[in-house]
Amino acid sequence: MEYQYLGWIPCISGHLDFGLMKPGISGGFTNKDIKDNKTNHINFGYLAQKDHHARRVMLQSKVDWQDRLSDKEYDGSFRVFVIAEASESACMDNRELHGSVYIYPTSEQEGSKAQNREKPWFQTIHEAQEIYDRSNGNVDGWGESRSQLNRCYERLKEELEAMGFWRVDFKATSGGLVYLSTPTEQHRPLSDNEKYLITRQAYYYIKYSLHSHKHHQAEQDSLTTIVPYDPSTDGKRDAALKMLCQLKRELTHIKRTLTQEQGLYSDDALGILSYMGSLLTTLHTRKLIDGDLYQREGRYIDSLRSSFQVQESRTRNFRSIEDSIRSTYRVYIGWGLALLSLFFGIVARPFYAPVPKNQLLTIPSLAELVMLVALTLLVAGMVYSKLSTYMISTKRDEASLRYFVQARYHPGSWLLVRSFLDDNKIAIFVFLLLVISAFTASFA
Repeated sequence: MEYQYLGWIPCISGHLDFGLMKPGISGGFTNKDIKDNKTNHINFGYLAQKDHHARRVMLQSKVDWQDRLSDKEYDGSFRVFVIAEASESACMDNRELHGSVYIYPTSEQEGSKAQNREKPWFQTIHEAQEIYDRSNGNVDGWGESRSQLNRCYERLKEELEAMGFWRVDFKATSGGLVYLSTPTEQHRPLSDNEKYLITRQAYYYIKYSLHSHKHHQAEQDSLTTIVPYDPSTDGKRDAALKMLCQLKRELTHIKRTLTQEQGLYSDDALGILSYMGSLLTTLHTRKLIDGDLYQREGRYIDSLRSSFQVQESRTRNFRSIEDSIRSTYRVYIGWGLALLSLFFGIVARPFYAPVPKNQLLTIPSLAELVMLVALTLLVAGMVYSKLSTYMISTKRDEASLRYFVQARYHPGSWLLVRSFLDDNKIAIFVFLLLVISAFTASFA
């Protein structure tokens, strides 16, 4: 079998478990408003016990894809079947999954639910699903169930082939490399772009069926895609470097995000670096790259990891500084409010007993009290925000910190106080206005 494209399923351990393969894409893959959870998942050991590593897989689901072959001809809704068989081998390195992905637009092949039930491929896979479900927990009857499932597998493969759906043949190695052919053209002639889109969607379907998101966001799952593959030595090398370049591009994007949005850091970067290390090992093991290239790229990965670890440490240090400063000034503001409350309690003593009744002053109205409290909280918030922001900015930026020490702190304490008063003159003015207003209201 000749394959024209190469992809990779992220695999940290270096060995995929084909027994865990199941429909990973169904319903509204790119459109969350579409719901279609009716999928088929049959995955069984076809030579021995049910969990034997020599497996046969039958998957089916309906998918709404954003990549449409033609906006006029297709609405984005496709039906996908996967028929695959894993080879038997005691050595995990030699296990491979060979199969085909069958794709067709639902607008051309499907009608109502009642009509769909009459389709032979639906009848066969639903029959297989019932047999598979009944076999769960039935160890004694597994031999007969296995024979029935094997017959359903062969029959479904013949029915899908006879219908002439687009078929993408693939081979998935235990290390995660996926070789794919371009789709067959029994359905209608395809342009080069259409062939690429169908092959890429088949790859994503296979990838999602064997991979879950552990070191990155779901939205980033297209960080590797298919690349042209030529079985020659130079062709293998070019394909390998293109896949490594895709991961490097994603890492560069994260690095720039960190630079442009100060303090924002994605832990996904270290996970993607782990992916890159596994991919590099797999490429070298499968002889797509030689030893020199393997060692060179390994050194680059080590350098990238060190760089991200430094950035991670620096970002966490910044956040620690921010939290410490904010906590300190929360305490200061709390003490200030407490002293202010005590002060006004003493000043406002003429408003209540035990002074003689004829000397008791009129209690302020509710509106005046609300205004006083609001102004107090406003001033406290302004002072807290100004102080914490200023101190954080000086401590996070080394140049600003040096300037702060040289221009303000070092010449003398009075210059430091004067610069602080100048920086916060608006907040101090409002605070003084509040105090004067309070005194005026008390003694008017």
